[in-house]
Amino acid sequence: MAACRAASAGATSLLLTMRVRKWHPVCIYGRFMNRQVVRRRRWTYLVASGCAVSAALGGLALGHRAATNAGPATSTAVREVPSEWLRDLHPAVACAKAQHKDVLLEFSVPAGNSVTANSRESAVLDTETFRRSVGGAFVLVRMASSRETSPGRLTEITTCAQRLGVARFPTFILLDADAKPYARSELVAADAESYLNEFQRLQQVRVRRDEALALAADAQGTERARLLDRALTAVAAFADSEYNDVERQVIALDPQNAAGLKSKYESAVVSRDLDTVIQNEVYPLVDRSNYRGAIARIDRLIVEIKSPPPQLQLLTAFKGQLYFSLGDKHRAAKFLDDAIAIDPQSESAARARAAKLQLAGIP
Repeated sequence: MAACRAASAGATSLLLTMRVRKWHPVCIYGRFMNRQVVRRRRWTYLVASGCAVSAALGGLALGHRAATNAGPATSTAVREVPSEWLRDLHPAVACAKAQHKDVLLEFSVPAGNSVTANSRESAVLDTETFRRSVGGAFVLVRMASSRETSPGRLTEITTCAQRLGVARFPTFILLDADAKPYARSELVAADAESYLNEFQRLQQVRVRRDEALALAADAQGTERARLLDRALTAVAAFADSEYNDVERQVIALDPQNAAGLKSKYESAVVSRDLDTVIQNEVYPLVDRSNYRGAIARIDRLIVEIKSPPPQLQLLTAFKGQLYFSLGDKHRAAKFLDDAIAIDPQSESAARARAAKLQLAGIP
């Protein structure tokens, strides 16, 4: 416990502090644009219904083993104290680092929710058996809201859930001691042993990731790129959102796409770069109704980032929306058509067609 407290005192902000505002350039549908598009619509419904997830602050009560000195001919049975569910991720990560454990993050049904399917199975999570067995390998953290949850905390944990792809209850996210997510499970089981087996199986994802990264550290060129790709493949569910730095390394190591790895990750990396600029530079111009300035920034962005076709399609459609806001329906239609022509079969093209139909007066 003392080690955990010392570690938590030096804990820094985690990777899971995230922006709320998401962008998608082709979603006008009667209004200029919706800048809070959430990837998981099911999660959005839960939030709107008052079922958003947040963490209530709680104290630390971590399990430990008592040490005994037993002679060679005799032994003393030691009762392991079961771990408790913590309510705050930051000190939990510090404790995981101090105890050389992973973190098990559970997004549970909000208190008072009438939709409590699988409640019998979910009750397993609060048993001493579960906390003793699973808590031996993980620091347990529960994310759940109640009527007393503050708006700030509600927003913080809701955005965390969005980024981690939480779409149903319960969802378990496995993180290493550096708060890096590596696996996800939506298992609902009737006994603690089934959960333990599932989480132990998923811990092998981290093992494979770490083995590949260790080998990559001693490799060069294309071989290093392939080993980094192996690590990213292991954590596939989180590669684009949480391992962007590794993806950049792969692209740099395969600049001519000789191994087919640059093309595999370039789109995701460019999307992250675009999102940063859109959030920090373009939306402030739009909020001030400076649509021409926003268009000019998008034009520079296309040149600077050398956008691959999927991102170029999104940015072109975005320009169409901005021209519509300027009252220039002719150019709005032109850029929406240009966006569709880039890849007529894509999801973005379908959205651009729908957007064009919604823009009254555009032939």
